[in-house]
Amino acid sequence: MADQISFLVIGNGIAGITAAETLRQEAPQATIGVISEDAHPVYFRPALKDYLAGRVVEEKLWARPTNYYQSQRIHFLAEKVIRIQPEQHTVLLQSGGQVKYEKLLLASGARPAHLTCPGIDLAGVFTLRSVKDYQAIIERLPSARRVVVCGSGTLALETVETLRHCEHQVSHLIRKCLLWSEVLDATASDLVLQEESRDGVDVQLETEITEIIGSRGQVSAVKTSRGERIACDLVLVAIGVKPNIDYAQASGLRCRRGLLVDEQMRTSARDIYAAGDVVETIIPGTQRARVIGQWYPSIQQARAAAYSMLNILDTSRPFQADTFYNATFLYGLPFASVGLTNDKGYRELVAEPQPRSYRKVLLCDGVPVGMLALGDRKHTLAFKRAIDYQVNLASVASSLMKEDFDLAAYLDRLKVPPLQLGVQRAGDTVMRQAVAISGNSQEPQAGEDPMLHELLPSQHTEALLVHVADPHVPLHIAETALSREKSVTIGRQPGVNLVVNEGSISRRHAQIGFQNEHYVIIDLKSLNGTFLNEQRLEPERPYPLKVNDVLRLGNIVTFCFLLRALDFDNLAPARQKLPSAPAPARPQQQELDENLLPAGAAQPLPPAIMNALKMTPALIILPANGKNGRKQSPRVHLLQPEKSIIIGREAGNDLEIGDMMISRHHAEVFSTTEGFYIRDIGSSNGITINQSQIDQPYRLSHGDHIVLGSTIIFFIDLQSGQEKTSKMQSMAVSKPPVPRNPNPNVSKGSSIAIQPTLGAQTQVKIPTVATARSKPATKPPFSVVICPNCGVVNMPIARFCAGCSSALHAS
Repeated sequence: MADQISFLVIGNGIAGITAAETLRQEAPQATIGVISEDAHPVYFRPALKDYLAGRVVEEKLWARPTNYYQSQRIHFLAEKVIRIQPEQHTVLLQSGGQVKYEKLLLASGARPAHLTCPGIDLAGVFTLRSVKDYQAIIERLPSARRVVVCGSGTLALETVETLRHCEHQVSHLIRKCLLWSEVLDATASDLVLQEESRDGVDVQLETEITEIIGSRGQVSAVKTSRGERIACDLVLVAIGVKPNIDYAQASGLRCRRGLLVDEQMRTSARDIYAAGDVVETIIPGTQRARVIGQWYPSIQQARAAAYSMLNILDTSRPFQADTFYNATFLYGLPFASVGLTNDKGYRELVAEPQPRSYRKVLLCDGVPVGMLALGDRKHTLAFKRAIDYQVNLASVASSLMKEDFDLAAYLDRLKVPPLQLGVQRAGDTVMRQAVAISGNSQEPQAGEDPMLHELLPSQHTEALLVHVADPHVPLHIAETALSREKSVTIGRQPGVNLVVNEGSISRRHAQIGFQNEHYVIIDLKSLNGTFLNEQRLEPERPYPLKVNDVLRLGNIVTFCFLLRALDFDNLAPARQKLPSAPAPARPQQQELDENLLPAGAAQPLPPAIMNALKMTPALIILPANGKNGRKQSPRVHLLQPEKSIIIGREAGNDLEIGDMMISRHHAEVFSTTEGFYIRDIGSSNGITINQSQIDQPYRLSHGDHIVLGSTIIFFIDLQSGQEKTSKMQSMAVSKPPVPRNPNPNVSKGSSIAIQPTLGAQTQVKIPTVATARSKPATKPPFSVVICPNCGVVNMPIARFCAGCSSALHAS
């Protein structure tokens, strides 16, 4: 490493690497160094649950390539830091060496908290944190009958959900009476715990592990604080983290549980900054401290620290880690929160109760300080905007939680500044946004990169909408190519060109077309608005798009508008940067070529199969890439009228697909007089058709793009657009076949009813039957608690009703 480093970073996690790459981007000539004990590249910690479930391969976990530091001219040193000498601007290493710096960032992260009971060293006990932990768990899972998960936070909850979806028996031990008590109140916690219980999880509140019992060095059971013995093969511990601050405390920096910083991420020592899990955040007005320990705030804190080190941080609108927008799913329930959500002493406004839904806002003298939404996340970002700018909502308090009240529009009328979800650098002014909104000259403005204007829409480029992935939201939308000839309509209803299945998106939300040599976006009177560079658009008015413009539809769905050069020999490469996330790899096209296959298929279909497809509907299966990324040959399954087929992973299905993301019995395809339908039969990951997940039987049309797990299937019916031929007439039957269901708990005598609906499609309605995963034979069936107030059925664990939130008193 160089004798003196301009910017030195301690830590190799997401905060450290984000700060290093931000510094390199803004200071191309500076010397930058990273010191870390862990020589492995940073990994996507939010994806570990998907790795555990088999949905993500290990290679996809790494956030940067192994040669990343070398490619960015960043010095890397695999060493342990034992102390800092702030006055000398020197870092002392365990090896005896030292490194001098001009400015220093501490991003050393946190380590997991461990149990201290007897038996913690037995084989089969794991504390969840690193890729190595998950690798060892995956090796043992196939032989595990029951798993005990200990912890009350989101990591423990995600682990339980993943294990149950993989059909493992799970006991979830929670030390307190609440789940994620820093954020959830009693009602919200109960709603989530009821979802766990309905899924067959053995949930035990106010219960801890007092001893782990082993046999021949392996875990065999745990003893709990209630005196119960639970037989198990694995014990997974997720009881929180402890910031790595030993060296900082030894250096005299101000710490409590974590490192204390100000709004510019500065520590108590000159020229020393901190970001990520090592930081402890003080919540203004309460002096309550919190180690957030989450992915998105770590990234934003790292960017803020880097900008601050460079003296280019926009301090007029600082990023508030304590009021960051936290969106995820809690055991299948959409969840979002902002600010204080479980603090006494504030006025609470609660929305009208709805089944499996709970929303509330906390006010302090009319000013919102926090908002929680479970089951329905609408308006959460509008509340964040009001919280960040401390808008007094006392005059509309009685309307705040009503379904028809549009808080975003109300804030617009008050001229409250736009929502800020991340860190801003000085110079990234609203002027550029105003230029984009007004549609004025496309000439480069002061401070703009002229390369953004060199690549304009032409015959040498293709225009793209790229989804900006949010690690807190499990929504992944394929890269979408735009056309000059045909407008693209975006919305939630099936039939639009780009289906976005998210609650804040209107049925027909926005449209992108080509006018006057520019692509333009038009809001179609959407409920939650369309935003261009965080400026809300007026409905039905076209706004021109420029390279790297950021579009937000509704509350959380964000796209980046890009132009890609088609002739790289004649055009200079465009420096296109995607905010907050890298551009995903381009997926296979949904259009079929003359071989009835999408571009990129391993090989064409044989002529005999092509001839058969001219007469018979079929499914063309494109399996996920095999080993070494090699493309697999397509498979064809010809469909027969009057015969349904079951698709799944298990041997014995009519169509067996060896994809671990597909359930043992996943889907059924059956025919009626109207055509072929597909329905879900209790799968873990559902069925997606044309980018929209279905929740009822769906009538298939020629070219439909079906995704089961990581497998793509196309429905082919070349006669669908012709007049009835003898072939089609032979498909008509006087009585449509009854869809099969491999689940023995479902009555085989279920019948279907065909009811005509508006439009060309026919809706098939099948009686809904609750399907439960297999439970231990000794476990009794669930009892229920009926709310005396509203009559909603609740799980026995509930203390608050899922329908009306009223307290449930034991009878």
